[in-house]
Amino acid sequence: MSQENVELVRRAYEAYGRGDTDGAVADFAPDCRYTAARTIPDRTGVFHGPEGYKEFIGWVRSEFDDVQAEIDELIDAGDLVVVGSTLRGRGRQSGAETKFTFWQVWTIQNRKFERGQGFASRDEALEAAGLRE
Repeated sequence: MSQENVELVRRAYEAYGRGDTDGAVADFAPDCRYTAARTIPDRTGVFHGPEGYKEFIGWVRSEFDDVQAEIDELIDAGDLVVVGSTLRGRGRQSGAETKFTFWQVWTIQNRKFERGQGFASRDEALEAAGLRE
């Protein structure tokens, strides 16, 4: 089942990369919650359900042009999937090219995203997933 979880995450990222926010949350449980990492100003807190996560990821597209989210690393941890990703875009106001790396840990049950949390570092994400190195 865990390889299916990894593929579920990969499909969500691919949908987001195509600009398909509905597709990105297609496998979210209705009561899924995502806790932001506090790495992006004004994007902190907990986002509830698919609509809440669409609000969270929609902000990126409202602030940046040419947004690309690339998966750098996927770690299979059973019901948990750890994702390392790089986000690139061009600031709409500044025109500056921007790039930042972030980490997420997703809990997946019954082929649905149940919970997610963002992290600023790989070490924090691995520790949260019980995979300390």
